[in-house]
Amino acid sequence: MAITDETIKRLRATATAGDPDAARELGRLLCMLRSDSLEHLMNPDFLLTWPEERWLRAALRTRPDDRLAASLLAGRLVQQINYWKIDDDNANAHGEDERTLARRRDEAHALYTQTLKAVPDDPAARAGIAALNAWADDADMPEDPPFSYYELTLEMGGSGSYSHSETVVTSHPDEVRWACSWLLAPVVAEVKEPPFGVDLTLFIYSDGRCDSVIRLDEHLTADGMLGDVIEIPPLNGEPLPAGHPVGTRHYGYSCGWG
Repeated sequence: MAITDETIKRLRATATAGDPDAARELGRLLCMLRSDSLEHLMNPDFLLTWPEERWLRAALRTRPDDRLAASLLAGRLVQQINYWKIDDDNANAHGEDERTLARRRDEAHALYTQTLKAVPDDPAARAGIAALNAWADDADMPEDPPFSYYELTLEMGGSGSYSHSETVVTSHPDEVRWACSWLLAPVVAEVKEPPFGVDLTLFIYSDGRCDSVIRLDEHLTADGMLGDVIEIPPLNGEPLPAGHPVGTRHYGYSCGWG
């Protein structure tokens, strides 16, 4: 089923009324966005707002044993650690330092540990704690997991050797389309009409191996949506569990530059 603004509005209203299932689902979907505010998307400082965090926390306050909400929140905390470690000056300017990163590490570790005590073979929690430990020790990240998933990647070149990339990892084609429109929103607002001058690629993984690549940038509508002519094939194999890390990325949104 296609995800629309009405879908999010409905979930937000139900979650605000205290429904933990709606809060968790809203948080899960918002994991795929840099921000759920167009105003913040246009921020020239490229500041992530982590819109999913409040809803995942709300779900866990109501239902502390919710393993999915715990894995999703822990994964986003690890992504926050990664984001703030990219640029120390940027982190310091926003009040982030080793103390705040350590708080996130401790909370993520506690969430993963709580899940593993209940279900020792939970794949997202086991992989998540391995990724968390790798970040903490500056060790090599675990290999890509043997699951099937979509990886939507937006690449933008800058001046000199500077480059910027944004990635969304999910296991549902409707979520690819929805996340794509938000990923492109700042570009569409600036460029106004296609072609937008970006590299937009969908990598399709089966059992941990990339077996298909689709270039999407030539098939965008004027508002940055994927046209209906673009068919996103179904996944083969076991879908990536929500909240599961993928190398240096996690389920949902991530970004990097260099």
